[in-house]
Amino acid sequence: MKTITFAVSICSLLFCNVAFLQEHARQQQSFPISAINPTNISRPNETVEVDLEKIKVDFPSFNENAFFVRQNGNEVPSQLLKEPEKFIGGKIETVDKIIFVSSFSANEEKKFEIDWIPDSIVDHQYPKMTQASLGMKVDYKKVDGYYTGGRFVDVDSTTVPRDHFAHDALFRIEGPGWESDKIVYRFYLDSRNRNDIFGKKTHELVLQKIGENDLVSNSKESYTEMLDWGMDIFKVGESLGIGSIAMWNESKVVTVSDVNNVVCQVFNGPIRSGVLTKYDGWKVGDRDYNLFSDLSISAGSRLTEVRAFVSSDSVKLCTGLAKHEDCDLIKSSPESKGKWAYIALYGEQSLSGDHLGIAVFYRTNDELESTEDATSEIVVFRPVEGRVTYYFGAAWESEPDGIKNQKEFRQYLEETIIDLDNPIQVMF
Repeated sequence: MKTITFAVSICSLLFCNVAFLQEHARQQQSFPISAINPTNISRPNETVEVDLEKIKVDFPSFNENAFFVRQNGNEVPSQLLKEPEKFIGGKIETVDKIIFVSSFSANEEKKFEIDWIPDSIVDHQYPKMTQASLGMKVDYKKVDGYYTGGRFVDVDSTTVPRDHFAHDALFRIEGPGWESDKIVYRFYLDSRNRNDIFGKKTHELVLQKIGENDLVSNSKESYTEMLDWGMDIFKVGESLGIGSIAMWNESKVVTVSDVNNVVCQVFNGPIRSGVLTKYDGWKVGDRDYNLFSDLSISAGSRLTEVRAFVSSDSVKLCTGLAKHEDCDLIKSSPESKGKWAYIALYGEQSLSGDHLGIAVFYRTNDELESTEDATSEIVVFRPVEGRVTYYFGAAWESEPDGIKNQKEFRQYLEETIIDLDNPIQVMF
């Protein structure tokens, strides 16, 4: 009798599931989109962005909680992204996008379909192609200001303690990290506030491994030596590291070091992950400013996009690259008519003793000047409505299937500004 009841229950369950799926199939709505590569070069792993506001105008019933992107009937991993757009009155306004990744041959047009189910919620379980993390010490003893013992746990956000200082061992890898399959970046969540590079010898995501057992911050962390996944490959020192945000004040670099309050948050998605940081009371000269930064990386890319918002249009922001010996400075052609330009350095500047290329890509209209000081190559910007957007990226000789020499690096630089000048076009 129990066996019969069980069989009937299974049949009932299957019937209900079929009915459920059939009902949702009847409710499902969709529209086609076209994504076009407008250039004559192939573009692998391009992030396609679709404006959610436009979707809702054209399709008022669209449900952002239950949508799918498909190509030829097959589901394509996608992500709903809230991207910072304005910084007003200490608050960030965002624009919403649907993003997904596809590869394009020269001048290729691809067809996709976006489906949705009204009045439903779908929890997608896509493979992770990016990630960000912020490891913070718990179960510690605080001795003379140092966080001794304990262990690291991942947190989504934190308000940085006012008495936190460099090397006090509060944060794993000394701050947040973010990565794609190609590379890992971090910045020091203390008065240094500069970006650094971890090179990877694998396409796997590795942030969860880095520094897990480095409970004492003493410049002898495990990742300073080559491990199975790679290592810390960059010396930052007193420079701007790679693409760090700073202010250009009285012809000098002022880093984000003297700040009243810092709140840091990481966000994760299969297509794009990153770090959001709000700095209140950044002291520069005799004035205080508020700064908001959004650092993010997309699947298949070695670029970090930087969106910096400052509470004044009258200031000059800047960024740059650490100068090391025996490196060649490379700049985009001043005759170029594109909207984007770059500065880059290439040479044996990796801490592993091999070649590393580093670059900053910026809008030509934002540039006030390119200059240098004793430690960094520098680009100075004039914020527009308090905002500057730029990218930085690194290419390590030892990464798998990576860029192996300066000729290949120069080609990467040129193709990148072509990509930035000509984003994938979306029509629906």
